[in-house]
Amino acid sequence: MKRTTIALALALSAVSAAQAAAAVITSEGVEGPYYHSEYMTAADGREFLIEVRGVPFAGMSQEAFDQALIRVMMSARPSSPATQFTTRPISGNADPAYRLVLVFGPARNLAFETQCRALDRARFEPVTAGEVKVSATFCRGDDLMSRAIARTGATDINDPAFRQMFVELFPVLFPPRNPFQDGDDHRRFMRRRH
Repeated sequence: MKRTTIALALALSAVSAAQAAAAVITSEGVEGPYYHSEYMTAADGREFLIEVRGVPFAGMSQEAFDQALIRVMMSARPSSPATQFTTRPISGNADPAYRLVLVFGPARNLAFETQCRALDRARFEPVTAGEVKVSATFCRGDDLMSRAIARTGATDINDPAFRQMFVELFPVLFPPRNPFQDGDDHRRFMRRRH
């Protein structure tokens, strides 16, 4: 009986932890010009610019949050491509045409295109303790390539639910295929570059 009780308690705690860590992702998708191979070329083994607006956790400055966020994103990213996320490229190998824009606590009427074209006009909503909402866009210059809004319950930057949100966001923002295109993604991208 004791073993059954312990096993049941462990199973219930694992289920509740998994439920707490799950993110809700909405408004996701890719645009016509998105090519996965283009992201791979811009990001693999290179610095990749992240532009961040807003701080979802009380008591953190934007600079402190940005530094901690990069550490979270590096631990959450897939092993391929070997992207080096940064808010300040320093090596000179970053492609300035590409960036990931993250707006925490975005206003309800914030257009994804605004994040790529006029980020300084982005507006925010008040932060609610224990709740994180981020509007994420992958941009090439002013062009929107992919987008998503993610929400999770997280109390601070070290909350596992916050990291898990990015684990779930990466395949949504950088999917291996664009459903609006047919054929070989890499060959089409290479033709566009030449």
